[in-house]
Amino acid sequence: MKKPFVIASSTLVAGAIALLLFLRPTRSIPPGPELPTPQRIPPALSSVIKSKMGRHGEQMRALVSRAVVLDYDGTARVAGEIFDEPALSRPIGGDELNGLLPARFFDLQDAMRAQARMMVDAAARRDSKRVAESFGALAKSCIGCHDAYLNGSSE
Repeated sequence: MKKPFVIASSTLVAGAIALLLFLRPTRSIPPGPELPTPQRIPPALSSVIKSKMGRHGEQMRALVSRAVVLDYDGTARVAGEIFDEPALSRPIGGDELNGLLPARFFDLQDAMRAQARMMVDAAARRDSKRVAESFGALAKSCIGCHDAYLNGSSE
């Protein structure tokens, strides 16, 4: 009598575990809509920006996931990747492709890097309040940069 009960209960437990593993939520945020390309941006510059922004979007999704659950080491690592990401250079001559981007774009790019650095420091200190504040400021600079890219605003 014991053997069928053990087999049945083991099968039930194994089935429950398999079902839970199958239904567990994923750890990634699915990619959302893409930022459109303004008409004033030529294809050469658009492809460079699209490549950079694709990586940046992945980094921001990872940063949200890490920061919200207070994974300080993961937050510091991803914020460090954002800080280390090569920046688009400011135009120094009149005929550069980067000259099609407003100066505000480059100011906001610098602000984003500074906020990423602050986020690394806050995560290293395990300071949840500063992590939240620096993430908010980082997101604000991202949105401003997207606005400058799309609308060429000079605010």
